[in-house]
Amino acid sequence: MTHQPKDSSMIARVMLALIASLMGSLAWAQETIVIPQGCTPLATVHQTACNVTTLLTCGDDQRQALSYKKGNLDQVHLFDANWGLQGILYQANAETRFDLKPGFGETFVLADLIKDGADSEDGIMLFSTRVVKNREFLLRGSYDLTGETVDLDGHVFRKGTLSREMGREGIASSWLGFEFDILVSEELDLFIEGSVVNKAEGRDDFEISQEPQSIRFEGDAGFLASMSEFGCDG
Repeated sequence: MTHQPKDSSMIARVMLALIASLMGSLAWAQETIVIPQGCTPLATVHQTACNVTTLLTCGDDQRQALSYKKGNLDQVHLFDANWGLQGILYQANAETRFDLKPGFGETFVLADLIKDGADSEDGIMLFSTRVVKNREFLLRGSYDLTGETVDLDGHVFRKGTLSREMGREGIASSWLGFEFDILVSEELDLFIEGSVVNKAEGRDDFEISQEPQSIRFEGDAGFLASMSEFGCDG
């Protein structure tokens, strides 16, 4: 077996720094977000702690979630047409990202979660920075509905959890874990990530508060906003 402790240690440090800083922010902010070319906005979710996320459909086979923190673009999550994870872009450094390796494992399907109450994901994520290219991380995740519901501005969402872990095979120090609260709607065909507990090998767990409080659609005040209406006072 070939060990790569130097590589693994560097990757772990980069990821921990990104997570600890809430993935950072770009230096620009604006009241209304810019929609990527070829994408159509579906809804804007106002969350706690000055977080706000706009969900998009991009062509026939991709969804995106653009997450803003205090008016600045923070993260971009990429999904397939069924809300299966395809990639994560950390905007603190636009070259730091995870991308799903095509042709490996099974992706999450929102319709299956709604029908069965549970679903899963597994595969290989390729981790890249300006220095590291396509380091393979094993991906495993489980999705479960809790049986509870929540009302957001007259729209009923089912509550659930997502437990996800990633790590390099045989390298314990590279392990990362994420425990999300999630909301899903069959009627709206929407998948929303809420607050998340971040975990890393050898480090204390910590939570990022981003609990959905309100959802806005085209024509509503706060649609496409880059500033949440909740938690921006401090």
